[in-house]
Amino acid sequence: MNIKVNGDFDLKKVGMRIRAERERIGLTREQFAEAVGVSAMYIGHIERAQRVMSLKTFVRIAKSLHVSTDYLLFGIGEAENKNNDGKEDALIELLNKCTDRERKIAEEILKLLVTYIK
Repeated sequence: MNIKVNGDFDLKKVGMRIRAERERIGLTREQFAEAVGVSAMYIGHIERAQRVMSLKTFVRIAKSLHVSTDYLLFGIGEAENKNNDGKEDALIELLNKCTDRERKIAEEILKLLVTYIK
């Protein structure tokens, strides 16, 4: 199934961009599904354009991948992380593997560290 709206929107391409970004940041489908708050099976359906996601899920996917919604929908521009020359990729990969609680703790530690080293 290949769903298009007004000839410009191609759900299959959206799914391909989601999968490519997920793999680029080193997340398994299961890890990514946990970050988004859906099942791994549902992520698979989205990546293969077999399901249409809600707007809420789409926004959570974009945020979890650190890319713009325009990039996912239309391939406009670049994924936000592609402009950092890979400098932030390792940190982002680590944070994506953390729970929300662990991310908050890491953020507090990083704030203290940055204050200390300045």
